[in-house]
Amino acid sequence: MCARKKSIIQKNIQFSDEFYSDLTLDGMIYASLVRTPISKGRIHGIDTKRLPKECRYIDGSDIPKRKYVLINGTPITIFCGRDIDFKGQSAAIITAPTKQQAEAGAASIVINADEDFYYDDDDENNLLANRVVEYGEETNRREDDIEVEETWESELVAPSFQEANGALCMCRDDGLYVWTPSQWTMDLRENLSSVTGYSEDKIFITRTKVLSKHSNLIFINTLLVCQCAVAAIASKKPVMLELTREEQKSFAEHSSLVKINHKTLVNKDGILKSMEINIHVNAGSYNPFATEIADRLTIASIGLYSCPSIHINTSIYKSHSVPSSIDFAVIEGKAFFAIENQINKIAQLTGIDPVELRQKNMSAPKTQRPPFFIETDKAQGALDAICRKSIFLRKYTANKVEGKYKFAQDNNSPFAPPLRGIGIATGYEGSGYLGSSFINRNLTMEITMTKEKKLLIHALPPSQNIWKIWQDIASKTTGIAKEDIILDSDFLNTTEPDSPQTTSATITITTQLIQKACAAINKKMDSKLPVTIKKSFTVNSKKGWKKDSFTGYPFVSTAFAAMVVELELDGSTLQDKIRGVSFIIDAGKILNPRAAEISIKKSIQNVLSLLVENNTLETESISIQFMQSDAEPRQIGEVVLSLLPAAYTSALSQAVGKTITELPIQTDTAFNLISEAKEESANENTSYPQR
Repeated sequence: MCARKKSIIQKNIQFSDEFYSDLTLDGMIYASLVRTPISKGRIHGIDTKRLPKECRYIDGSDIPKRKYVLINGTPITIFCGRDIDFKGQSAAIITAPTKQQAEAGAASIVINADEDFYYDDDDENNLLANRVVEYGEETNRREDDIEVEETWESELVAPSFQEANGALCMCRDDGLYVWTPSQWTMDLRENLSSVTGYSEDKIFITRTKVLSKHSNLIFINTLLVCQCAVAAIASKKPVMLELTREEQKSFAEHSSLVKINHKTLVNKDGILKSMEINIHVNAGSYNPFATEIADRLTIASIGLYSCPSIHINTSIYKSHSVPSSIDFAVIEGKAFFAIENQINKIAQLTGIDPVELRQKNMSAPKTQRPPFFIETDKAQGALDAICRKSIFLRKYTANKVEGKYKFAQDNNSPFAPPLRGIGIATGYEGSGYLGSSFINRNLTMEITMTKEKKLLIHALPPSQNIWKIWQDIASKTTGIAKEDIILDSDFLNTTEPDSPQTTSATITITTQLIQKACAAINKKMDSKLPVTIKKSFTVNSKKGWKKDSFTGYPFVSTAFAAMVVELELDGSTLQDKIRGVSFIIDAGKILNPRAAEISIKKSIQNVLSLLVENNTLETESISIQFMQSDAEPRQIGEVVLSLLPAAYTSALSQAVGKTITELPIQTDTAFNLISEAKEESANENTSYPQR
């Protein structure tokens, strides 16, 4: 498909339902990045002798102005100069008439570099961010108290199967034109201006179709667009730069390894007395949002539980590895994986069933408030409901009793009964983190009722599902028909929102502002039209987040959820089968239950595909329940990623008789753990002396 001439008009920001990779322009050429072959070192020379004649080599010397992009205060070099920070770092860009020729040209470049260790991994000098929380007083330990310690590791990544990121850039006499799926157009424009020398009013961005909501694409996209723009300026032709699927996976969706050590003290009745949590994150060579990652991990690390003594130390380190994702749903899911499995391990060691243990520790007494306030009004009712639906307690007890002797007998026979397990996890979807650097910016919403009684919502286009929610809210509040509610996305570069447009924080707050503005419009229906209402976001001082003390209500809204996973392993093949997944959520009033149910089921299937390397788990039995509520709707888009990994590994741990502490699971994990369990069972059941 061709980029139409009518699209090139004097608007600084436009929106398209087309994919940037489907566009073509007259004289367009293609680009491919030259990547470094080692993870750390110093470049001594770059050999371009094998570069085909139809290709052009472009590097840092071709950048017109600033040699780096600046994301949230973090400088990121457009092309590495002498020092290499990670394997696969962009050193140059190759342009050619076809995509295949550009990729072949990039592959022909030889980078001569020597290992040159210039900072030590995990050295304290390489600490990108640190968050320490000290709450409560030192706990007096009794003889009958139980201490449970475990280290949980997760390197899960939620890949996107959508269009790989990139851009189409073109230089003309009147300005620089860009087509790309940017999620942060204002930041992109500022960086393009600093890198290329074009003034911001001469940069025209068309935001093409955005499907992936990976937060890390916020800064990856800005870097890619600037690289593409430099190539377009140097070649004086329109340039298309599109990551390959492998590049997308390795550099745009790479997730960091998170290690969380939990040391928990509980009394004989299962009441938490102290929690000591140490979190270690390898962020890669840089991460513009390391502070927010540390904060979000810290908050999620205690889950929904109350404890009189809490110590948390979260450290984000840089290293010579690929910069990590800032997909906050993935990051928080790793914290929930740790705390929920820690609770399940405590239940196993104390003999208290995991549901009762959770219920005991979720409700804090008035004299004891946790540092982070998470609203879970219907948590107890939701737990009771999902346990009844999944028959959790009976199955958990039956599997537990069976586990005492199942490895003492021969279960290798194809006629042996399957090994069964059931696991539970709880958590929440926190929307609109009030400590986010995104929310520090001005978040406003403007709505206009025209003379024709059309309702114009002045905002950047969200996803189709979010737009439908906005239409539902506006229609129910004002009584205007949905077809008369119009998204007005006409912005100049001086008026476009200065926050990312597709992050959960901004979407949640924008949704609330729309509801407030529509309520105000509704009161002025009889006034002289047109009427415009503008609402801005402000934090309720009585119910907000205190950044200085790192206490209070960290989210604009939270949705409580719980999940139960039941599985079995074939006794001879150890092939696991998901017998069923039960899910319940308290997310306020569900505006479209059918669409929400379909979305959650899709998320469950997607997350199942991530849990075991080189193996895709599936299930046909998924039960979804919504708690009845008239409260304001709350976001539920990513909560499955916070629950399913913990519920699945808990169930698998019960089935194999050993605790699983790492994700993703290897294909031989079950075999190895069952072998250990059998060996331990054999040692416990030594033969008696013969008479």
